Amino acid sequence: MDNTQFLKGIIKRSIKFSWTIILIAMVFGVGFYFLAKKSLVKYISRATVFPLNSTSDNSIANSAIGSVLGLSSDSKSFSSEASINITELATSRRTSEAVASLKVKNLGNKNIAQLLIEENNLNSGFLKNKHIKMPEDSLDIINTGVFILREGLAAKVSKTGVLELGFKNSNPKLVKLISYTFLDKISEFYILLKKEKAQVDYDFAAKKVDSLLIALRQIDKRLVKLDETTFFANEGLQRYSLPKLNLAQEKEAIQQQYFLAVGNRESAAYKLQKETPIIKILDNPEPPYDKEQKSKMIYTAIGLILGTIVAMLLVNWKIMMSYIRKQFN
Repeated sequence: MDNTQFLKGIIKRSIKFSWTIILIAMVFGVGFYFLAKKSLVKYISRATVFPLNSTSDNSIANSAIGSVLGLSSDSKSFSSEASINITELATSRRTSEAVASLKVKNLGNKNIAQLLIEENNLNSGFLKNKHIKMPEDSLDIINTGVFILREGLAAKVSKTGVLELGFKNSNPKLVKLISYTFLDKISEFYILLKKEKAQVDYDFAAKKVDSLLIALRQIDKRLVKLDETTFFANEGLQRYSLPKLNLAQEKEAIQQQYFLAVGNRESAAYKLQKETPIIKILDNPEPPYDKEQKSKMIYTAIGLILGTIVAMLLVNWKIMMSYIRKQFN
């Protein structure tokens, strides 16, 4: 049997049993459709977060932490330079650990990590979650919860500079709880870092004032010493003072820096006392949530293709085996 005869035999037999092939393909297609229909449904929350700053702070926009957190006073949004970092703040392990370790009183006083593991195991199986054994150590429970959290979390900064946060899980109640917890922790860390930055600015300004004041006192001592240092001319014992023009110019320059530093210190002190950074949730992560599930259309198409291949193999099995044996012989 040559290749031409083999192909003709395949085509002829496939046409003869075309209805059988179609029937098997449809069985596979319907089967895969129901598999997709019975697959795990995940609910996806959406929240948008907007920063609100109570005071104008041009220095923060140019500072390191200001760049990290997008604390620019020019536009009340996370800057493009800071967008990656604010996203990292949302998806950081520190934030995830804080969320995972939070205990929920009305759910048996279990932490979120335990609730996530239990929910995962309730929906484990084919086309569902992989079963996870509940760890015995509390630290391992938190680590496992962090892994599940980071798998379901999505964070990005939109073109308008607003943080978009999303979380998905098979339990809509957990989706709501975890979404709000994430927002609380992000807000908490955001505020903490900004207040720390204000404290750093104040400490720096205060040290700058102190150092300039010490420099001014040193110059005053030198000026006093020069005033007390005199000599007499040979004729008439006339008294002369030593020249101190350079010192006076140096003192004037330092005084200007000192006045500027005092102003900066007072400004930093005001911001440290009055700054109340917050982030405002524009869109709350409330139901109805978007749903994510295996695509029925795609799975049906896969089933039809797979069913057709299996049916073709079954119908033409004898011809194929005969051809293979002849090739080996």
